[in-house]
Amino acid sequence: MDDIVREHRAAEATSELTAAAAQLKKDDKKLPAPLNKPRPSTENQALALPAPRPGRGNGPAKASDRGTLFLEKRREARYPTNDPAEVEVINGGTGQFSATVLDVSRSGLRLKLDASINRGAEVKITLQRNIMIFGQIRYCRPLAGNFDVGVLIQDMAQNSGQPSPHIEDDLLSLYVIGKGLTVPEVIKLKEHLVNCEACRVRLGDKDAVLNPVRKRKLPTTPVDPADD
Repeated sequence: MDDIVREHRAAEATSELTAAAAQLKKDDKKLPAPLNKPRPSTENQALALPAPRPGRGNGPAKASDRGTLFLEKRREARYPTNDPAEVEVINGGTGQFSATVLDVSRSGLRLKLDASINRGAEVKITLQRNIMIFGQIRYCRPLAGNFDVGVLIQDMAQNSGQPSPHIEDDLLSLYVIGKGLTVPEVIKLKEHLVNCEACRVRLGDKDAVLNPVRKRKLPTTPVDPADD
């Protein structure tokens, strides 16, 4: 009798185990694909580092790129000044006038004059430090009792000694913050940066310190004085 009971209980246990295994198999098939997918062995996994993001490098190359980008953005941007000047009409009219240089770009000047000059007239502008700029009048508009004059720079001459091989740190800082330089300094500095890799690196370093990315606001570029 005991043998019959034990056999009956063993049969019931086997039946329950079979049913449980079938239910587990059924539930496993219902799992989403990512959860149901077996994980690969850690022995076959290689450590994959993310690719470096562009622009995250360090050293002179990054500083040079930043200096070049800053120079490109400021190439035709107007740099505000308040320098005295003498303007002489050499072709297309006559006269010699006192003027104030309001701003300067790499290709043009904007002047405030007491008198009108014909559009297209060629002029010689004498600045401080014996710098002479030769250009052409692009526009002459009345403005608050004076005249607002745009000049396209055609040539420049300077009577001075041997120029410095590189730009001074103070001049670079003033150029980055956008104030404090004279017209001759701005023109000479821009021309030098175009041809000097070392100074472009230093310009990028100055820009990184004085204009952090989180605080920088891109300035809107007004119409260049050389434009109509």
